[in-house]
This record gives sequence, C-alpha cells and structure tokens, in this order.
Amino acid sequence: MALTDRTAPTVVPRAHVTTPHRSRLPAVLKVPILIVLNFGLRTALWSVVSNFLNPELGAVSKVPSEADFWSLYSPGARLLMNAFTNGMNWYFNYDFFDVAALTVLTNAPYAYLLATYYEISSPTVAAHTIIEVLAIAFPTYLLRPRSVVHKPNAPLRNRFLLNSVQVQFSNALLAMGVYVVVLWAGLKTSSLNPFLVTYFDLPTLATAYDETPLSILGKVFIAGIAAKDFLLNPSIAAQPLSDTATPVEQFDPATATLDQTIQVNVLPVEKRKRRLVQQTIVLNIFLFVSTVQRCMTLDGAQFRGAAGYAGVWVLANTITALWYVWVGDTSSDYEPL
Repeated sequence: MALTDRTAPTVVPRAHVTTPHRSRLPAVLKVPILIVLNFGLRTALWSVVSNFLNPELGAVSKVPSEADFWSLYSPGARLLMNAFTNGMNWYFNYDFFDVAALTVLTNAPYAYLLATYYEISSPTVAAHTIIEVLAIAFPTYLLRPRSVVHKPNAPLRNRFLLNSVQVQFSNALLAMGVYVVVLWAGLKTSSLNPFLVTYFDLPTLATAYDETPLSILGKVFIAGIAAKDFLLNPSIAAQPLSDTATPVEQFDPATATLDQTIQVNVLPVEKRKRRLVQQTIVLNIFLFVSTVQRCMTLDGAQFRGAAGYAGVWVLANTITALWYVWVGDTSSDYEPL
C-alpha cells in the first residue's frame, strides 16, 4: 500500500482533566460557620440520643444559676471553650482526621472518670464521646480538605510507615500500654483514688478497686489509636523526601526575632522531632483545659482536683511522645524494599 493510500488516523479525544475545586467561601467566614455547625450538630445529636438514654449526666452535674453564667461549669464557659477549640483547630490546619483524634484524646480523661468513678453507663459515655467527635469532625470535613498525611498516594518519604498496618497497630498498642501503665500505677500505689476522693464528691470507688489492666485497656483502646494518629503520624510525615535538602540558615541572636529564638533554643532542629513536640504541646494544652472545664461541671468537684487529674493524662501523653521520638527515628538514607 502506498504511503498516500493509508487510512486517516484515529483521533482519541483528550481525557477530561479534573482540577481540584477551590472553595468559593471566603476564608474569614469558615471559622464562624464551623462553630455554628459544631454547636448545631451537637445539639441535634443529643436531642435524638436523649430519647434512648437515661439522664445520667444530669444527675452528677452542677446546676449553674444565672450568676454563674461565666463560671468554669457554666454553659457560657462551654460555648467559649467550643469556639476556642474550633478556632485553634482551624489555625493549626487540622483536617477532620486530626480533629477527630484530638477530640477523642481530650475527652478520654472525662470519659474514664465518668465510667470508673461516677457509675455512668457505657452507652452514655460512648454517646458523649461519639457526639463530640462527630460534631467537630463532620463540619471540618465539609470545610477543609484532607491533609497530605491522610492522602494514601501523596508523596512522602516515609509513606510506607503510614500505610503499614503492622507499624500503625503496634504503635497504637504502645500508646495504649502507656495509658494502662500510668493509670494502673496510680491505682496500685494508692495515690489516684485518695486524691480524687479529696477533691471530688465521688459516688463510689467499687469500680476503681476492681480495675485490672485489661479493663483499663478496654477504656483507653480508642485513645491509643487516636494518640498514634495525632502524635506519631504527623511527625513521620514531616520528614522531607530523601532527595531534598533543607537549607540551614545561620542563627544570629542579634537580629533574630522572638519566634526564631524560640525555635532554635527550644524546639528540635529535626523536622520530625519538632512536629512531634508541637503536637504534644497542643494536645496537652487542649487536654488540660478541656479536662479541667469538664470536671468542674461535676457536682462537688474542686479546681485543684480537676487540674491534678488532668495532669495524670498530660504525663501519659508526654511519655507516649517520648517513646515516639525513638520509634520514628529512621535513617536518612533508608529506602523501603
């Protein structure tokens, strides 16, 4: 067949390239919308769930008067706490995975206190935690895309660690183990129960005396998974790709800003450790403030007791983070097979 006799080439239409959608909603409106959605969803969920649960939380909670509207246990304080939490979550660029993990961790001390010392049933404690997580995670899902940490195909140097079931599960177990050891040690050294009796009006200690490592594990299981997600995974993702180099600027104390001075003298130089320290500080601050505020809503609770109890969980988080400093330490030239 002659060259001029060939058939016309087949034309393949160009595939449609999907470009990521950019939100047309002004950024300045997203935080107020997030706060409103959070409050509305929480209220709606509690309205539905309350039809199936006994009013156990009301029986152990303080009843604030009009004069106490801005006290630590008042509805006003709770609204401010929710607004602050949503605003800071947005400031730190947390996606719905991050806020879900952070919410589980900040509610864990209160949930453990209710289940162990206040005879609140497991369905009520579970409903409280699930509603808190959904009320903040779902609006965040609508208003903010997933971060690179939670995109399985996004290029990261240690993506294989984030996608490894063995690595993820073993490190979740590590966090669970820390929580179990800290709480079990507090119970067995006769330090936690007497402290709580002094500063809380506890209805019973029977469940606390019957606690075993296995029963504690059942109560902190989800918290261990959340700790791994919030502390370890972001620090692993913070490591740069193996073929990239991060330029290091010489620190000049004469011209450095306050922020630069703090980063050089307080935070680690390595990105992974720096991110882990930042996540730990954020978690402990949120957990401490939230736990104190929630504990002060319980009838007979005192501020010193609430702060001391929150400190037990801050200690557990800090120990977990120290373990993760060692766990996430991989060689800079290591490549998975």
